[in-house]
Amino acid sequence: MIVCHEGLCEHGRVPLTSHVCDIPRRLKAIIPTLFVMIDVFSGRIEIHDSAQRGGTLACVLPYPELDARALTYVQRYRRERLAETAREIDAYNERLERRALAGHLDRAADRTREAIAYLDRHSQIDRLPKELMNP
Repeated sequence: MIVCHEGLCEHGRVPLTSHVCDIPRRLKAIIPTLFVMIDVFSGRIEIHDSAQRGGTLACVLPYPELDARALTYVQRYRRERLAETAREIDAYNERLERRALAGHLDRAADRTREAIAYLDRHSQIDRLPKELMNP
């Protein structure tokens, strides 16, 4: 649990209060309790929320620089959009599961075709050899 205070250097983090693109002020326009810290050890840019319970770290930006993408990122993942974000994640996971299932079904169909072709070529036998059953 990371708890930082706006404007103070703490826990190896340095506050970023001004920026050429005015990103810290623009973030505050989205959510007034947000502030930006830089982890001096990892170089990561962190967004903190002083109103958040249990710790102030709200998110770590997936970008190496602080720019307008931070605004889009924070807007996309803020608390008010939590339900919508959860639905997006669920839909993405469902698509992944469907793709995985389709891959399994495709492989099963291929194996079935191979088995039928084998039996067609070897009409004198009534079962598949073990080596065809367990590749």
